[in-house]
Amino acid sequence: MAGPEQIKKAYAKAMATLSAGQLRDAAKAFERILKQRPDLAEAHFQLGRIATRQRDFAKGAGHFEAALRAKPGQTEIWLAYLELASLHPKPDNLQTLLGRLGDGLDARPELGFYRALVAQARGQEGEARKDLEDAMARGLSSGRAEIVLGQLLTKAREVDPALAAFDRAANHSASAGEALSLKAELLRNLGRIEEALDAARAAIAAEPQTGSLYYTYASITRITPKDPMIVKMQDRFAKAGKGDPGRVYLGHALAKAMEETGQRAEVFRYLGAANRQLAKAFPYSAAIDEAAVRETQALFESLGDAPVSTPDAAPTPIFVTGLPRSGTTLVEQILASHSQCEGAGEIALLGKELRAVFSVDVAARSEALTLAGNTYRAKLAERFPGADFVTDKSIASYSSIGLIRHALPDAKIIVVRRDPGDNALSIYKNLFEPGQHRYATDLRTIARFMRLFETQLYYWRKALPDAFYELRYEDLIAEPEAQSRALVAAAGLDWEDACLSFHENKRQVDTLSATQVRQPIYKSSVAAWRKYEDDMASFWDAYGDAPD
Repeated sequence: MAGPEQIKKAYAKAMATLSAGQLRDAAKAFERILKQRPDLAEAHFQLGRIATRQRDFAKGAGHFEAALRAKPGQTEIWLAYLELASLHPKPDNLQTLLGRLGDGLDARPELGFYRALVAQARGQEGEARKDLEDAMARGLSSGRAEIVLGQLLTKAREVDPALAAFDRAANHSASAGEALSLKAELLRNLGRIEEALDAARAAIAAEPQTGSLYYTYASITRITPKDPMIVKMQDRFAKAGKGDPGRVYLGHALAKAMEETGQRAEVFRYLGAANRQLAKAFPYSAAIDEAAVRETQALFESLGDAPVSTPDAAPTPIFVTGLPRSGTTLVEQILASHSQCEGAGEIALLGKELRAVFSVDVAARSEALTLAGNTYRAKLAERFPGADFVTDKSIASYSSIGLIRHALPDAKIIVVRRDPGDNALSIYKNLFEPGQHRYATDLRTIARFMRLFETQLYYWRKALPDAFYELRYEDLIAEPEAQSRALVAAAGLDWEDACLSFHENKRQVDTLSATQVRQPIYKSSVAAWRKYEDDMASFWDAYGDAPD
């Protein structure tokens, strides 16, 4: 058994190894110390911190729990444990840990940051912002906190304060890359492309090893053959391990670069590697989606002939829906260019209200839907005071058309359709938020999801023949003015010429199509799948015959 002096020397040596960034060797050194002193809180604490940096949540929690058993009132252990929980993808872990804290930590401003993370995850942006601002007023100086504040301000469309928050976060070296990347994305979404590129390049300079930053850069600009970023991305992709999350971003960025530089044979090689890794991390279950569709339709049928309420107040919602990458952003941009219409983007407010209706007794569902609609409309009015119409581009609204018509009988619903081959290719090529649109990582599951989409439209068209207006993307591209006029009329608006100049609209567009809608209508995306006919074969096998 080692004596106190030997333990002290071994601990100092382990700390020096940790300070040098040698995490594995440091972890082994602390584990050797624990074999001599299993209850040494300091060794458990450092192993918990190492696990946090490695995103090993189970191991980190085990060591922090052991450290707390030895020293239950130690503030620094609790704070380090909260940091680990705050990085976990499930916010419930952080909420549970916050509930275990005693009164002794209330004075620490860091708690305000962690409470803000929980509120943000629950969609309580106002509460999250209040917690953050209070923590900062009490002395919190944190790059992560500034990033979260910037995200909240971005969502609230307070552009200049959001950019300032990202700049402050960039002054913290540990958060510089992420902060500059978020700044670049916001500038891109505002159409300030040159500024966005400067921020993206600065992010890469700050953290050249982080793969996601290259994807941000690629999303902003059309890559040319002489762009030095191509070689840098290829080098990073080759060095990244197969489980490295950055490899997914690099793969999608390189696929875009290969397409734009004419190296089409390489496009699906990079896409395949990236999407296979995503599919393994976030497996798709078609059965879950199909069950959700049946549940929604059963709820609608349970309403029977229940009366639909009179609309509560302005604004009138215009739902723009369809499959991802089908042209919904373009359609929303056309409508949002009208003087009476505000573009809300993918706000995802009504879905939260509708989900609550599923747990209500059948006899009370009609009333619950009316309440859901009124609550949603009140939130729209709060966000867009004085607006007559507001577009909501929450993609999956098509699944709930019957419920929307009951909850918001005056709402307009626009469904956008696109050639299945082009739509599937665009879904497969684009990188969505990890864990969302899980079907998008495989051409066969994309085909199955698209067929499910089509069966839902058929169901709603049969149940409610006049419930929605359907617009085909290819028709809009072929006849921009005629189709735009028909679209504006279907949305309940009088025609304005500004709707044809949608690309001049400076509104914030927070989708993957942010750069495309800054350009006039172009035809290069029509029949694009034919450039990759062999690569698309598995899609057509699952979907059905390809058109002649």
